[in-house]
Amino acid sequence: MKFAGYPNEVIAELDDAQKQAIYNEKLVYSSHTKENNFAFESAANTPQFSTFTTTGNWTRTLVASKVTTPTKGKNEFVLDYNWTWNNNPDFALMDKFGIAWSDDFDAYPESAVYAYRATGYNSVRNETRDYSTGNVPGYKEWNSAAGVGWEYDIKDFFYYNNLSYVVNTHKGWGRIKIGKYSNKSGTTESTSAVGSYFHKYGAFTGTLSFSPAPSVSISYATNYDKFADAGAAPFSWTNYNW
Repeated sequence: MKFAGYPNEVIAELDDAQKQAIYNEKLVYSSHTKENNFAFESAANTPQFSTFTTTGNWTRTLVASKVTTPTKGKNEFVLDYNWTWNNNPDFALMDKFGIAWSDDFDAYPESAVYAYRATGYNSVRNETRDYSTGNVPGYKEWNSAAGVGWEYDIKDFFYYNNLSYVVNTHKGWGRIKIGKYSNKSGTTESTSAVGSYFHKYGAFTGTLSFSPAPSVSISYATNYDKFADAGAAPFSWTNYNW
């Protein structure tokens, strides 16, 4: 991936399946953002902050990759949104996350995919084990020219061989390919994207909506904690004059 321009911190964050897709699709690096801070449940019944914690427990990365063999007359990119949350949640319901972008790029629905992995610990065996959804094609919410979103069942614990594993690390990602026809002006433009995450604690289920600002919002917002976004990751493209 280094030959395709990807920085080490991007390579470290991406899942193996994402790396394989980048290789298979002959993508090249365009831009990324990586940020880290704290994310806790506002309605939690147990303390979630330690004065000994010096680094954030919420890390998110948004990567834009350029398609080197696009549809004729189009600029095409792949957006990867990765996140890691280190916490054992009081609320383990159906969380949502999504990606929004600007400039009316159209999404290709067949390219949408997400994955979630929970890492749990069993004190009896002093053993760490993963639960994973695997790669799940499709999406939950959709706006062809502005954004895509997913929903998944976050785990506070899981069972393996009748043993309970308490989850303290959650990792997930979502991926979408977008494209736009050139206006043949020959000008260079810049587009940005954002990744957003919503942790559910209330009874009502919200629906994601997308704005080309870009931004992601949710209905019944008082039933969710919105974690800090993966900030805008500008990427440039040229309106081919042919």
